[in-house]
Amino acid sequence: MFLTTLDESRFTLSHERDCARVYRLVMTGLAHSRSEIGRRLGLRSTTTSRVVADLVDRRLLLETMGETAGRGRPAAILLANTRRIGASVVHVSSQSLSGALVDLSGHLVAERTITIGRDADNAAIAAVMATLARELLEAMPSGMRHAGTAVSLSGLIDLPRGQWLLASRWPRMRGLDVAAVLAPIAGPVEICRNLDAELRARAVREPEQFSGSTLLLHWGWGVGLSYGVDGRPFAPAGSFGEIGHWRMSTLAGRRCGCGNTGCLETGAALWSLLPALRARWPDLEEDEARLARQLAGRDLVGLPEIDDAARLLARALANACRIFFPTRIAVSGPFAANAGLWAHFDALLRAEGTMDGLAIPQLASVRASQLHEIHGAAAPLLGRATEALLRQA
Repeated sequence: MFLTTLDESRFTLSHERDCARVYRLVMTGLAHSRSEIGRRLGLRSTTTSRVVADLVDRRLLLETMGETAGRGRPAAILLANTRRIGASVVHVSSQSLSGALVDLSGHLVAERTITIGRDADNAAIAAVMATLARELLEAMPSGMRHAGTAVSLSGLIDLPRGQWLLASRWPRMRGLDVAAVLAPIAGPVEICRNLDAELRARAVREPEQFSGSTLLLHWGWGVGLSYGVDGRPFAPAGSFGEIGHWRMSTLAGRRCGCGNTGCLETGAALWSLLPALRARWPDLEEDEARLARQLAGRDLVGLPEIDDAARLLARALANACRIFFPTRIAVSGPFAANAGLWAHFDALLRAEGTMDGLAIPQLASVRASQLHEIHGAAAPLLGRATEALLRQA
C-alpha cells in the first residue's frame, strides 16, 4: 500500500503528466516493465524510455534485471522506490509524545516515544517535540528525501496559526506554537487533528465502508469527532469537532480542563470516569490500547457513572447527526471495545431516533489505530513531495 495518490490533472506539462501516469502505474503494481507501461498507457517506446529514464534518474523508480527463459538480454523489472521520500509524524500516545518516520509505502522506518509528566508546560512539551524531530531526521536512511513533519494532535487546535491551544492530558500547556518549534528543525510542518488523519487513512483502506458521509467519534481519554465525505475530512479555517466540550445542563458545576464547567467530557470522558472505574477495578491503566483489552469482558453497564456517560453521549451524538446527517457513524476508543456497553450504547442511540423520513445512520465500532493516524497525517506531505520530484526538470 502506498500513501500517495497522484492526480495527473495537477501537472501542466505533458512530460510531467506522463511521468505521473507511469509512476502511479508502477507504484500500484499494474506494470513492471517498459513494454507493460507502453501497452497500458498507449505510449510510444521512445516516450516510455524517456519517462522511465527520468524516473530512474530521480530515484522514484528502481530498475533491476530480471530472469529470461531463452536467449537474449533479460527484461528489466521496474519497482517503485518506497524509501525515496519519508515524512516524520509527531503524535500523542497516552501520556507521551511519539514520533514515527514513515516511507511512501507506509512502513515505519523509525519510532521514538518520550513520556511527558502531567504538569508539563509549553517549554517542556516544545523541548520533547524538538527532540523527536531531530531523532527522526537522524534515523533517515541514506538517499531518502525528507518531506517534512506532520503533527497530529488531540485537544483544541488553531490550524491556521499552527497552535496547540489546549489538551486535557497536559492542562498547563496553552497556545503552544507548534509550527514555530518544528519548522526550523524539520520543516515544512503540517498540523492536523488526529481524528481527521485517522478518518482519511481509513477511507483509503476501506473505501466501501467510508464512502458517503461519515462521522468518526472517539470515546476515550477525551471525546471528539471528525466528519468527512468520501474520506475527505471537513477542514474548516478554525477549530472543529469539539463535541466533548458541548455544555450539558445535567453536568453544571463540573470543572473541565478547557476552563469551562458542565462540558460533556466531565461526565463521559475517560479522564473523568477513571476514578469510578478504578474504585471497582484498581488495576486499570490509562493507555487506551491496553485499557481496551482490560475493559473488554467487564460489566461496565452495571456502573451508574458509565450508564450516565453512555446516555449523555448518545444524546450528544444524536444531536450531532441533526447537524451533519451522516450515512454512517464509526465509534472508536476503549469503551466501544466492550460488547455489553456497545450494545447498550447502540440501543440508546436508536432510542434517540432521528427526524421523520430519515433512517438512523449505520453504527459501527472500530478499533482505534495509531497506524491509521500516522498514515493519514503523513499522506499530504508525502504527496506534495512526490509531486515536486515529478516536476523536476
